[in-house]
Amino acid sequence: MTFPYKKTDSFRDIPHYEELTSPDVAAAIEKGAHIIVSTGAIEQHGAHLPLGTDVYQCVTLARMAAAVLNREGIPVLSGPVIPYGPRPLLSECPLSLPGTINISQKTMMAITEEVCRELVGQGFKVIYLLCGHAETDAILQIVAKEVSETTDASVVTLNKLIGVRGKGYRTMMKSERSQSHGGEGETSRMLVAIPNLVRMDKAESYQPNIPGDRPPEDHMPYLGGAIGRYKYPPEVFENFHGGIWGDPANASVEVGEKSFQMMTDFVCAAIRYEWKLWEKYR
Repeated sequence: MTFPYKKTDSFRDIPHYEELTSPDVAAAIEKGAHIIVSTGAIEQHGAHLPLGTDVYQCVTLARMAAAVLNREGIPVLSGPVIPYGPRPLLSECPLSLPGTINISQKTMMAITEEVCRELVGQGFKVIYLLCGHAETDAILQIVAKEVSETTDASVVTLNKLIGVRGKGYRTMMKSERSQSHGGEGETSRMLVAIPNLVRMDKAESYQPNIPGDRPPEDHMPYLGGAIGRYKYPPEVFENFHGGIWGDPANASVEVGEKSFQMMTDFVCAAIRYEWKLWEKYR
């Protein structure tokens, strides 16, 4: 492969970072390419989705954005993935289940910072930390600030969930109830990203008993909530056993494609702005 990527309408034509050669990456640096670092988790997503669900979604989004931007003449590399993440929020998944491999927040911070500094040392000037595991968001912000302050590179965080909030994301779904971990939204995107790993015959619904009189802007912390709540009383997750929150049986390719398109639009808009912002320094 040479860089830029060939112009394509399919994200599947964008190679994974580990498939590249050293000269491929050198060519990208020579072109002044920006690079997206995907983050994810090895984490249970019920009986119907694989442990790598967060990784698959994030890397797919990075490849989708790279395909769009390279068609526009903006060289963007779909870069390495950091596949591990910190423990899920107890306010979303209060049960430890087999298969999940958590790392500490300190370890996640150290790994992410070292990856960024390696890329900066090779010559990348703009790095995007794409959040694929919600609990990683705050860590990515700290790393981006530290590396931006201590190198000549700009490190930017991108939270795809914030990017689509309030833009019809919820209303496009069939489910009328809230959808979170392993629910309709994630399952729909996995039907697009890697459908052969989705086991729809295993999809089961679960809804926690969250009181409905929450104050304004009381969202999950990673959704920009003004209230950072990290656990609920035990009765809220009564009979919780499958590890998911939502109605995954309602998932569809159509919803997956639409939600990925919204996320791609958000990521591309941020990168276009950053590309123009640093234009005279290339």
